[in-house]
Amino acid sequence: LFMAVKTFAAIDVGSYELAMKIFELSAKNGIKEIDHIRHRIDLGTDTFATGKISYANMDELCRVLREFTQIMKQYRVSDYKAYGTSAVRETTNTTIVLDQIRQRTGIRIEVLSNSEQRFLDYKAIASKGSDFNKIIEEGTTIVDIGGGSIQLSLFDNASLVTTQNLKLGVLRLYDRL
Repeated sequence: LFMAVKTFAAIDVGSYELAMKIFELSAKNGIKEIDHIRHRIDLGTDTFATGKISYANMDELCRVLREFTQIMKQYRVSDYKAYGTSAVRETTNTTIVLDQIRQRTGIRIEVLSNSEQRFLDYKAIASKGSDFNKIIEEGTTIVDIGGGSIQLSLFDNASLVTTQNLKLGVLRLYDRL
């Protein structure tokens, strides 16, 4: 009996890094990460200071995303998801940026709201171990330090009590210092 194995790519366009993970999905083995490609690019400093991504960074971003498409072809990726976070979300011309990326690379990037991004973070933490539900039964704070912001989320009695986003990420703090 032939078991179908699908290959999936997840692309993260972050404030200071582009990352792509390639996964094999199969009924037999579940989800297995087979590659992780990262490229350091400081999109956040541009966005947080000027509200725009510079031409040089846009060119580099598109060049790396084109390389990602070649890698996806080599792995015979059948589907992908590409997400942008605060560095893309906070540009004054997000629609133009996304259109440029799509035209120049073929990649469609979905911009996550802050709450969508945090929800996926919690799901990722929960998927790493069965202890997550046990950990959040008692008072627990999850601190996510990113390039654009710090997110503090307080859990108690196995549910989210409150969450606060502070625009004091690593890149913003570095720029202020």
